[in-house]
Amino acid sequence: MDCSDDIRFDRVYLLGTGLIGGSLALDLHANGLAGTIVGSDDDPESLQMALDMGILDGHLPPTRENFRTCDLVILAIPVLNLVEILADGFDAGTLVTDVGSVKYPLVEAYLESIKHGADYDFVPGHPIAGDERSGPDSARRGLFRGARAIITPVAENDPNIAPVAAMWRGVGARVEIMDPEYHDSVFAWVSHLPHMVAYGIVDAVLEKDRSWVSLSGGGLRDYTRVAASSPRMWADIAVANKSLLLEALGGFRASIDKIYTAVESGDHDRLEETFRRIASVRREMK
Repeated sequence: MDCSDDIRFDRVYLLGTGLIGGSLALDLHANGLAGTIVGSDDDPESLQMALDMGILDGHLPPTRENFRTCDLVILAIPVLNLVEILADGFDAGTLVTDVGSVKYPLVEAYLESIKHGADYDFVPGHPIAGDERSGPDSARRGLFRGARAIITPVAENDPNIAPVAAMWRGVGARVEIMDPEYHDSVFAWVSHLPHMVAYGIVDAVLEKDRSWVSLSGGGLRDYTRVAASSPRMWADIAVANKSLLLEALGGFRASIDKIYTAVESGDHDRLEETFRRIASVRREMK
């Protein structure tokens, strides 16, 4: 295995073949970054689809023995399952990375496993890519081109950062290094909160009158697009990042309370000033 940016892994194990894991496998193949990709999925239909689509070259059960035969193990499974598998540990010398959107609980699980005698290498990763679709049939080449891939290393001087970063650059991503706790704080606000709000908005309409959903225009559809995302994945994320997400939800509640108060009092000037300030920031977002 070459650790330059011309890296190529002879054998990769992929656990989880959904949008992110499947797309990464397709890109590793397409860019000559992996020789053979084997793996598994806990859903038999998804596993068969991944084999049919060429996401996986073969199926191997997720055992320590099978992980050990690979240069790199990529974990593309829900966050709470990630915590469990990292806590269980891997055999010595196994290089493991993941694609989850919560990082510090994974680092804690890894460190706990090391404390109890495990001896493997873990480089947490989080590609900022994807959409509300899930499953291997949503996987596609080029998903990570131009996207950010955040690496939140356990230690800043970990030499295993290099091959994982090279992998992400090899599929077209822009790599950033970030502290895992800082990562979870940022994404509680800019990613996890918007998903919770989207679910909440749709739920509020459903509670009022379910038939009204069919009458909605582009505003509701566009804003709540992410409410079609994987329920299991987002329930996992909410639980795994509980304290920081509660802080973000509290911040959102305070903002909604300010708007509620302005609407209640009929304060047109305050509403317009608030909306103008927010709209100017939103227009600057890329």
